[in-house]
Amino acid sequence: MRDKLVAILERIVVVAIILVLVQSFLEDLSQLLDWSWPTRRAILIGAFAFDLFFTIEFLSRFYFAFIAGRAGRYIFKERGWIDFVASIPLLLFSSGPLMIAIATGGAPLIGVGRVLNLLKVIKAIRIARILRLMRVLKIFQYIKHADSTMAQRHVSRITTLAVSIFVFVVFAASMVDVFVDLPGLDSDFRDGALGVAHFVDEEDLAAQDNRESLVRFAEHDSAILLVRDGAQTRYSRYSDEFYREYFGPADYTYVTSDDVGVFVDLRPLNRAQARESLLYFLLIVATIAGFLFIYGPHFAVTVSDPIHVMERGMNEHGYNLQARIPKKLAGDEVFRLASAYNHYFLPMKDRSEAGESAMSDLKMDDLSDFLDDREHKDSE
Repeated sequence: MRDKLVAILERIVVVAIILVLVQSFLEDLSQLLDWSWPTRRAILIGAFAFDLFFTIEFLSRFYFAFIAGRAGRYIFKERGWIDFVASIPLLLFSSGPLMIAIATGGAPLIGVGRVLNLLKVIKAIRIARILRLMRVLKIFQYIKHADSTMAQRHVSRITTLAVSIFVFVVFAASMVDVFVDLPGLDSDFRDGALGVAHFVDEEDLAAQDNRESLVRFAEHDSAILLVRDGAQTRYSRYSDEFYREYFGPADYTYVTSDDVGVFVDLRPLNRAQARESLLYFLLIVATIAGFLFIYGPHFAVTVSDPIHVMERGMNEHGYNLQARIPKKLAGDEVFRLASAYNHYFLPMKDRSEAGESAMSDLKMDDLSDFLDDREHKDSE
């Protein structure tokens, strides 16, 4: 009963892994294509639900492993570190803060510099979500061309290593960008946004009699959403209905200079980050597919299959199939062994089996002749 329950829970986890990958793809796609805020909000709530589910799953696995005295084995040998990276950090630094922002109806942080740094961190942490795909490898019980535990282990290990290196390099580069503030789209956008409020204040564009100048300036800078002078709204690019329909907490920020406040559109920056995340997503999926469907069969054919043939030949009576040796790989160690198996072991096995058969036939003939002789003598 317990094993059946564990199997059901494992299937639920696998389904959740597949669904969260679809959700991650849709999250970036919705940002890139400017889907409506209610649709994107539903996708973000789904992200929070998945992160919460995987956090509970990791904590449960770790707890039971700790109770059983195998916590270290779970973290390192069973790749529990992937379960950790793809759950708790995402909940604490990505979907969790966004859920708080959605619940309160405000931006996660006020101030363009801090918001942009937060977005950089979120972008870096969200990349780790793709690591969940590593656990999907557990559902592959068979590798193409061979039923090979060794092939499964090697493909799983090299895939995990390649994707982990890629993800952590990207993550490290993103964190360096946060703390060092390297030149780029983020810093250019921040400098421009910070300068907008200062320019409007210096030129007194928020004054009532400078309405036309403010409109011309705002229409020239598409990042300006709304300009306020104190509590008075002097300019708004869109209607309130449009803001409610298409803007979420992370789609704008607010900068001030004295009494002038400017709401700045963060969607172009979000779209650039979503495009980058989608590129990473597709690269990692392509890498996994390459290892699984190209390297996996190659490993099975060039390593597992000849070993499998030789093992059967050594263990099974009457199995005399030769190991196939590709000419271009004949120098490989496994095929040199296969060549010795074909040219030395199989002939000896054939002679041995033929000898056993001859001895068996001789004994039966002798016994038959002996019985015939006894019958002949008894009749006389």
